[in-house]
Amino acid sequence: MRNRLIAVVACIAPIYAAQAYCIFNELKGRDVRVVQEEHPDALRVGRTVDQTLKPGEKYCCVGKNLDCNPGGGIQSMTNLAITIPGTPAYQCGIPERGATWVKVTGGGEAHVVNNPKESKASPYVIKVRTATGDVTGPSGLACPEYTPAK
Repeated sequence: MRNRLIAVVACIAPIYAAQAYCIFNELKGRDVRVVQEEHPDALRVGRTVDQTLKPGEKYCCVGKNLDCNPGGGIQSMTNLAITIPGTPAYQCGIPERGATWVKVTGGGEAHVVNNPKESKASPYVIKVRTATGDVTGPSGLACPEYTPAK
């Protein structure tokens, strides 16, 4: 009976993982801050992603959770402001509409990692994947230094 239960859980786990997006902090010694773009539904404001991830931590949003995935599907896009607080601070992503965003799909993931190119201008990058593969290429999205608003 126990082996059957383990087999069922092993089969369900990949399905569950594919139904969520996850943000991974793979940095050693630096936190990562993840804040979701303002929700289009006023009733969901205040229930969106606003997390600080310690080194090695991750945050996952179940794809059908409309608070953190407004489109509700595994192909729906969610804009996340991902920063690395501290001195100096870094902001990851692509500037758009007066903010800097990392776009992640409901079935995707984003990994905040050290820049493999060892750049002083951008020592960290984000590698973004969707259910169909890597969308940022080997270089990832840059995380250049910035001055946080006070």
